[in-house]
Amino acid sequence: MFDKIVEQAQTASKPFSEMMTINAEVLEKFAEKQTSLLTGVMNDSIEYAKDLASQKDLAGIYETQKSYAEGLQEKMMTSAKETYALMTDTSEKMSELFNGAFSEIKKFEAAVTTPQAAKSAPRAKAPAKAKAPAPKDEEAAS
Repeated sequence: MFDKIVEQAQTASKPFSEMMTINAEVLEKFAEKQTSLLTGVMNDSIEYAKDLASQKDLAGIYETQKSYAEGLQEKMMTSAKETYALMTDTSEKMSELFNGAFSEIKKFEAAVTTPQAAKSAPRAKAPAKAKAPAPKDEEAAS
């Protein structure tokens, strides 16, 4: 009996440990993506400043600015798409995890409530014995 309780507790806690593992992996991936994005933006900014300082006319400054803005926009869009894909994938994994956990809970609940329901179900009462009719006043007088 005790082994069964321990086994059920381990089974019940398994989804939570999987959820924590998924969250840790996702946070690590987010940190990597943000670090990569920030490093790329900083490097592009340094290159932009160098290119801007070397420009002699307004057209060169405009082209440098345009090139920097387009590159920055592309990096941001790529980062946003990757982040969205990661969130979607994580959401699907969590949904599967929760659905599996809820089905396990329902199985456990069914296993637990079935034996108790039989014990706690009201027993059918025996039909009440019919009482003999009470004597009428006329019969009592005779």
